[in-house]
Amino acid sequence: MNLLSFNLIAICSILYPACPPSHTSLAETLQTAEGLLFDTLDLQINGPCFDVAFYQDGIIFIKTGDETAYLTEMDRPDPEISRPLFANKEFSCSPAAFSFSSDKRRGYYSKRIVLTDHPAMEKIYEMSIVNNEVSEIRQLPFAGDSSRYLHPAISSDGSMMVFSSDRLPTCGGLDLFVTRKTAEGWSEPLHLGRSINSSGHEWYPFLDGRNNLWYSSSGHSGYGGYDIFICPYNGKDWEHPRNLGKSINGPLDELGMSIHPRNRAALFSRTESSGPEGKAIRISLPDSSSNKDISLVIQQIAGPAVAAESLIQAEPAFTPEPEILSEPVLGVQADPNGVVFRVQIISSLNPDSFPTVLIDGKSYQTFEYFYKGSYRITVGAFDSVKDANNFKNKCLSSGFAQAFVAAFRGDQRETDPSVFK
Repeated sequence: MNLLSFNLIAICSILYPACPPSHTSLAETLQTAEGLLFDTLDLQINGPCFDVAFYQDGIIFIKTGDETAYLTEMDRPDPEISRPLFANKEFSCSPAAFSFSSDKRRGYYSKRIVLTDHPAMEKIYEMSIVNNEVSEIRQLPFAGDSSRYLHPAISSDGSMMVFSSDRLPTCGGLDLFVTRKTAEGWSEPLHLGRSINSSGHEWYPFLDGRNNLWYSSSGHSGYGGYDIFICPYNGKDWEHPRNLGKSINGPLDELGMSIHPRNRAALFSRTESSGPEGKAIRISLPDSSSNKDISLVIQQIAGPAVAAESLIQAEPAFTPEPEILSEPVLGVQADPNGVVFRVQIISSLNPDSFPTVLIDGKSYQTFEYFYKGSYRITVGAFDSVKDANNFKNKCLSSGFAQAFVAAFRGDQRETDPSVFK
């Protein structure tokens, strides 16, 4: 096949996706200027999870209609030639929620649990793996509170783990945290900060062999939906995020980037937020490539690092005035059409996640409203912007890093900026 014929077939595969695909056929293989090969894998992913991940020399996926994690060959992925991930236990969790030690003797995953009188939430578990069977499944101690814990990513040396959670402190939604292995066990998780986390959701973290951090975010500037970012690791900390660019990200959701340990292939998935199916995409290096590490090549197509201040899509903040802090005046105004000012402190994917919060050593009831896909939690009701700003400063000092003042008429958010004058 000459080069012109190959290019025509590749273009046809984009313009006419309804043509019957073959498993990782040439018609579904595109090559970028950087030499990366993109294959759309024929795994017929129709939910409930669209993401995929590597395990040994195979690919983990959720088989359509089964909701069980299966393993298929990495070089010839085929749902008809696959087996359950482990011989003695079925897993229905997200494939990208699995993470394994380098010797494959330990695995980590997140599982949704249901508690009495509480919304369903995820917790992180550890397990031992011997002869393709799992045992000694146990919940990690730091995940024992009422917060959500999901998508663990273990480093290749097992010394640290990055995960997604709505625990405090938070920039909003799900943020990334890191815990480190000590002689006493896993350390108290630390928030990865404002440059990595945003007012949206950060999840599906992955640590490659150099501890570079790959993850999906809905809150940083991008091409639409969830985009995949990389934060290079400098040996001590992670640098500012870099968007992987339009070769990988687009108007849909890109999720769950992972790099194979041999550094010759990568995986991620692409789907609509409410779509019926997703696509698993494999990135690889051609056999003729002189590069030996695909993660370095992918980083070459990433955009520049952006300062934290321009990454966070926080809503307008107002400078607090140095006066004595007022206590919130909770309750309903006499005028139902009047404007009240509340301090928004946190967001959550689940309703009623934070009925009360602790601020400066005192417990306060919250007011919750739904806005742009998340439940927003606010504290207080003030007649003046000045009083609200004073209390916002108190919230910032209590660890709510993205606290800001929002206006309401009744229970509805008021977006007219003139009400703050």
